Amino acid sequence: MPPPPTARLTFRSWSMEDSALAEALWCDEDVTHFFGGAMTPEQARARMDAERDREQQLGIQYWPMFLRETGEFAGCAGLRPWQYDPGITEVGVHLMRSAWSHRLGEEAVRAMLAYGFETLGLPVLVAGHGAEHENSRKLLERLRFRYTHSAAWGPKEIEVKLYALEAAEWRSHPSA
Repeated sequence: MPPPPTARLTFRSWSMEDSALAEALWCDEDVTHFFGGAMTPEQARARMDAERDREQQLGIQYWPMFLRETGEFAGCAGLRPWQYDPGITEVGVHLMRSAWSHRLGEEAVRAMLAYGFETLGLPVLVAGHGAEHENSRKLLERLRFRYTHSAAWGPKEIEVKLYALEAAEWRSHPSA
């Protein structure tokens, strides 16, 4: 079940009819530059199917998000088991280029934090970003994530910076 809407965003589950949205997002080299590069259309559809399967099995996914005012597709944000420890949940956001520079990523991640901590009762959430992605670093620091370490991620072994945020820290200042 997707999280509730925010001031500017709505979330829903991926459907079989969303291939064009998945391709527009994950086949864009600019969007995917810091997390592995553009996917092929087949890979984007497989990622969408994996998100749908994850929601069926675990009740979470990277949900597609849309601007409330216009209905325009803005990307996706969500939760998933962390690849380094499936007992821990990762939060993340992927934004369409048209959604850049509007702080929609921050709004989306705040919604995921509230959903993960308040609705699901998770004790900690982790996040990561490509080592050179300054905007993601600034976002995570604004949200009070604490840097934990760097690691090689994915098949291309991209250097990522990893962070964690505990529920108690979130609850002490959820809107900070």
